Amino acid sequence: MKKTIFVVALSIAGFIAVWRFEPGPVQNTAAVAQAPPSTSAPAPTTTPSTSDSANATVTTQGTPESSAYGTVQVQVTFTGARLTAITLLQAPDSGRALTALPRLQEEAMQAQSADIDTVTGATETSESYKTSLQAAIDARGSR
Repeated sequence: MKKTIFVVALSIAGFIAVWRFEPGPVQNTAAVAQAPPSTSAPAPTTTPSTSDSANATVTTQGTPESSAYGTVQVQVTFTGARLTAITLLQAPDSGRALTALPRLQEEAMQAQSADIDTVTGATETSESYKTSLQAAIDARGSR
């Protein structure tokens, strides 16, 4: 009986530790480049960088999207019609967003659009990411 009480107490303590877990900072990889956060964000912009329109490299910024967990803003780079890079200009610096943002970036690169799934546990950050990404993609089309 004493062992049972001990095992139940340890199980409860372990469950509480897992339940309260918040992921720490994730080291940036080449797949997700993060620029330093800016204090004010400009409206979406478009910057062509080559003269050959078929293979032109165009960079656009999405709108900053705020949620209870922080602001997300992305910048996208297109080479021709292909999405070649997504850079985080603003991102939350704590919580579940740290693990969600790399997943969202990977899915967006595979889908070549903002039509991606929301990451469970980071719904608001996912929605902010998708909205900013769609604004950046739309800004490219309006140039």
